[in-house]
Amino acid sequence: MTFLAVVEDDAIWLAAAFRRMTPFHLDLVFCDDGYTFDVRVRAGTTEAELTALVRAAG
Repeated sequence: MTFLAVVEDDAIWLAAAFRRMTPFHLDLVFCDDGYTFDVRVRAGTTEAELTALVRAAG
């Protein structure tokens, strides 16, 4: 598990980029530092889609 203290837009960009490099069979979960939400980042998820999921979850 990796936690980063960065601006939300940068974290979303990084999560989307990391998802593109992660094998399809592995789960990737995006959450905040307090783990007040978690969003599964499925293969092919765009930054805009991830932003919408984060806003809906938070």
